[in-house]
Amino acid sequence: MKDKLKVFSVIGLIILGIYCIATKLREKELQNIDFINKNYKITKGVVIKKSIQKGNHIRVRYYVGDKEYIGIDGFTSSQKVNEGDTILVKYSFSKPELMISQFNEQFDR
Repeated sequence: MKDKLKVFSVIGLIILGIYCIATKLREKELQNIDFINKNYKITKGVVIKKSIQKGNHIRVRYYVGDKEYIGIDGFTSSQKVNEGDTILVKYSFSKPELMISQFNEQFDR
């Protein structure tokens, strides 16, 4: 009986740890989006990789001046996007490495 209690306690702590990490990551992502929306520019980028494993996300190459950046953002399965597509990218003017793509629900905010 005590062994079962220990196992369930460990499983509970692992689940709690995963929840806390996921919550912090989402909070950081929302802070980055708010930071982008305070002072941003819009440019075009090219989808260089599309992944539908472990969540739908795309890797986008875009340029600010002469400098190349690569960012990652999500998309939903109803949004049609393929590698090589040109898309809109909203990036932070002061931190151009922070970006969201046109597929992000916060893009038009």
